[in-house]
Amino acid sequence: MAEEKLARRRDWVPVAQTWGRDPDDKEPWRRVATMPALALNLVEQELIGTAAGLTVCALGVSDGMAPLALAAMGARITVADPSQSMLDMLMIRARIIGVELNFVQTELCDMAAISGESFELAYAAQATRQISDIDRFYAEVHRVLSPGSRFIINEYHPVRRIWKQEPGHPRADCSYFDRRRRREDDELIPDPNAPGVSLGKFDFSWTVSDHFCALAAAGFRVLALEEIGDVRQKWEVPNLRGLPEQLVLAAERLTC
Repeated sequence: MAEEKLARRRDWVPVAQTWGRDPDDKEPWRRVATMPALALNLVEQELIGTAAGLTVCALGVSDGMAPLALAAMGARITVADPSQSMLDMLMIRARIIGVELNFVQTELCDMAAISGESFELAYAAQATRQISDIDRFYAEVHRVLSPGSRFIINEYHPVRRIWKQEPGHPRADCSYFDRRRRREDDELIPDPNAPGVSLGKFDFSWTVSDHFCALAAAGFRVLALEEIGDVRQKWEVPNLRGLPEQLVLAAERLTC
C-alpha cells in the first residue's frame, strides 16, 4: 500500500516547511530528538515508516542529524564512516541529547568490518560526494542489508552542483555529466586525522541515472525516486530557486 501511494506521487513536495528550522538556531541537532522533521523530510519519513526497533546502518556522518533522529525514534543505529573524528563528534552529540548510537570506522566502499545481512534499513545522506565508485558502494550496502530490507538515499540534487559560486543569474561552471571534478588547492578539505593531508582532490557528482543504474546493478529494486523542494538555500551564492533541492531514492534489497 505504501509503495502504491509513493508511486502515485508526482506533485511538488516542499522541504523547508517540513523541516521547521529556526534560521537563528546554529545547533539544530540539539532539538532533533524531539523534532525528527529537522533531519528527515516528509517523504523520507513515509519511506522509512515505523523506525522503532529497526536495525539501521547510517552510512556517513554528514551533519549527524538523521542518525540522532532515528535513534530518538527507537531505531538501533550503527553509524559507519571513514573519519574517526567525525564519529567522535557525533558520539558527543548523542550523549548530550541522550540517545544511543554504535559506531564503526570503515571505508564505505569496503565495509568488511560489518557482517553481511546485518541491517533492516540503510540510510545515506550526502554520502557519495567523496565516493569514486558508486557501483561498489551500493553493492556493499546491498551486502550488509538483510533480504527485503530498504535503502534510503538523500542527496543534494545533482543539478544544483553545476553552477558557478557567484551572485546573480546562475551560470554553469561544468557539465551536469562531468562526474569527476577537481578541487582547486584552496578548496581542499583537510583530513582532521592526518594534519597536512587532504580528504580528496576530487568531488564526485553522480547523475540521477547513475544512482538508479547503480542500485539496479547491485541487486536493488527501486521503489521511489523523488525530487523535493525548490527554494534557495541560504548558503548558495547564485539564486537556484525553482530547481529541485533534494534527490531522495528508496530501494529494496531483493530476496533472491
